[in-house]
Amino acid sequence: MQAATDFATANNYLTEYNDVVEKLQYYIEGSRQGKGEIMRPAFHADASLVGYAGESFLFTPVQVLFDWIDENGPAPDIEPTFASIEILDTIAVVRLEIKQWSGKNVGSGVHMSDLFNLIKTDEGWKISQKLFHWHTQENHH
Repeated sequence: MQAATDFATANNYLTEYNDVVEKLQYYIEGSRQGKGEIMRPAFHADASLVGYAGESFLFTPVQVLFDWIDENGPAPDIEPTFASIEILDTIAVVRLEIKQWSGKNVGSGVHMSDLFNLIKTDEGWKISQKLFHWHTQENHH
């Protein structure tokens, strides 16, 4: 029965993996369209946004992200790549690299690295925190 147990475990992991990726699609689509409301369902109500905007350190409620996305407007040519996804029972970490950001706030051709922390809730997976690094033109790592 070990093979059946391994299959069930692998199948369950694949289901969780797909659910996590689906949540991130809300973020990606909201970014593309420049509409914070599209991404809101993916985030926990108490989620936070953490990172640097230029020299300014941010540790704020996620509403700041939604407002920023609305202000920035559409970024139709973004190129998102899932660099890694790690799921540990009820928690997950997703590293998302997005190249070719554009819009009112960013200009064009910007690269953003994001780490999303997710928690499994009664309503499914929810993003609890978005950590971000905005690559400057001099910093292409």
